Amino acid sequence: MTPDPVLNHRSVGQSETGRVRASNQDAILVDEAARLWLVADGMGGHAGGAEASSLARGTIQASVAAGASMRSAILAAHYAIRAEQSANPDLSDMGTTVVALRELVDGYEIEWVGDSRAYLFDGESGQLRQLTRDHNLAGLMMESGALSQAEAASHPKRHVLTDCLGRQGENEPRIDRISAQWQPGQLLLLCSDGLSGELGDDQISRILSSHSDLGELADQLMSGAMAAGARDNISLILIRSPLESQNPGQDPGWRRWLGRIGRKT
Repeated sequence: MTPDPVLNHRSVGQSETGRVRASNQDAILVDEAARLWLVADGMGGHAGGAEASSLARGTIQASVAAGASMRSAILAAHYAIRAEQSANPDLSDMGTTVVALRELVDGYEIEWVGDSRAYLFDGESGQLRQLTRDHNLAGLMMESGALSQAEAASHPKRHVLTDCLGRQGENEPRIDRISAQWQPGQLLLLCSDGLSGELGDDQISRILSSHSDLGELADQLMSGAMAAGARDNISLILIRSPLESQNPGQDPGWRRWLGRIGRKT
């Protein structure tokens, strides 16, 4: 059974099993009080994937609450999964991606491992930009210049991860990080590849340009992925900028809604 959507003043999260998979191995966190959001996409069988993503979510949330940096919290999740692998041989193959956003005094930071993504949508210009780079073989080839972004999107090795939490071996997972300041009218999307694998950038941008409140935007993204086949679990989180749009009177939809809720305290 799919959990009810998580809706707060500035963010919304949804997670669906999809049309093909028997269970949902994704996990999401929408914690506005802690200014922390994340999507984790588990792998390693029915029990293993769900355990890994849930363990990552809980460990990162607890670590950040205790004062850890995002990188330290993500590494703590990695080692928590490794410890569970050692303690339970049935879960030895489990692992998870993670993309996490933490809001700071002067902006936000995003850190990730794997191919779950973060996108930035600019409500003023209507432009959508992928902020993260996929930690998979296609993404690695694109990073080296061997593939274009369009080629990587359809490459047969795009589902083969080069990094995840719980990876075997002595090396720690690659944790990439970006940081930026919020601008008026911006919207951030965190998602698993169950969404980005079904909807292209143009489709996502068209939906986010359409109107209105966060719940409806999340519903439309989820409905679009379901209509496209939903071959994987689908998870998404939308987070609004705390800053008011510069032109709230020109848009009858979400920009005016943002103006009504005011600025973050």
